[in-house]
Amino acid sequence: MKFFLVRHGETEWNKLGRFQGQYDTELNAAGLEQAGVIAQAARDWGLSAIYASPLTRTMQVAGEIGEAVGLTVSAREGLMELGLGELEGVTGEEMRAGWPQVFNTWNNSPELVVMPGGESLGTLEERSWKVILELQESHGPEDNLAIISHNFTIRAICGKVLGLPLANFHRLRLALGSVSIFEIDTRGPHLLTYNSTCHLQQGPTNG
Repeated sequence: MKFFLVRHGETEWNKLGRFQGQYDTELNAAGLEQAGVIAQAARDWGLSAIYASPLTRTMQVAGEIGEAVGLTVSAREGLMELGLGELEGVTGEEMRAGWPQVFNTWNNSPELVVMPGGESLGTLEERSWKVILELQESHGPEDNLAIISHNFTIRAICGKVLGLPLANFHRLRLALGSVSIFEIDTRGPHLLTYNSTCHLQQGPTNG
């Protein structure tokens, strides 16, 4: 069983450097173009099903993929982004000024942080991996599943695949519109591709 983990494309808050968390932003023009390119690439993935975070920016990408491959989209709340609480909508500099202790701990020991009014990475990893296990149970070993989600969520899932401690969470970086792939077989989960953006570099195709 293969999982294709897709990070949504650009939003205006991405462009402005604002933390989105679970705030429901939409893709901007660049993000919509990225969604279309991802959908064309997904034609070659042999997908059996599409699952997505219910937030608009991920559902927009999932809808494009669904239209391209002829599948409906199922939303899963467990695939939502890390709940940032009071930090949703702020920039990194605003976080440093307004929440200096959280800022410093997040940069040095992210596994210890519970976002003010929000979640911890441990909670995110637990709920997102629960979705993966549920999908593993409900699909066959030959199925290929698309998962459209968010920066921290995909990094948490890939970290779980690798057995990476949450203390090392910042060692992973993930681009907008990227695709990461892992499989689960009788030996367990294996990461095949991480943070691939080659499809975006090729750009849109005609037809």
